[in-house]
Amino acid sequence: MRNPPLILLVDDDPQIQEIYSMKLSASGYKIIQARNGEEGVKIAKQERPDLILLDILMPVMDGARALVELREDPETKNIPVLILTSLEDRPEDIKFAKEAGAVDFMRKDIDFNDLLAKIKSAIKV
Repeated sequence: MRNPPLILLVDDDPQIQEIYSMKLSASGYKIIQARNGEEGVKIAKQERPDLILLDILMPVMDGARALVELREDPETKNIPVLILTSLEDRPEDIKFAKEAGAVDFMRKDIDFNDLLAKIKSAIKV
């Protein structure tokens, strides 16, 4: 793992990217970004981040498809992925995310300290 750990934030919402990037950077992480799942998979293969924060609903390629592609590739299959969504908790989405290999599934309005705890747990800091 790098020091500081590298997090790939995959989200199509510029405000989410800006807020999360600022907060995570201030918490000691290096952040790189992608605007959709296709871009996220490409960057993950190039950069091999320590963790991926992945939105579900995005243009071009959604987070569900991106997660499947990440898990099918030997170079990215072991990167921890935390699913972030603005959707209401839907049991089918949570079930899919867990079955596809996501570490956790959480809403974007999660308390930031709770998110940091999940990130630390996922990357074993």
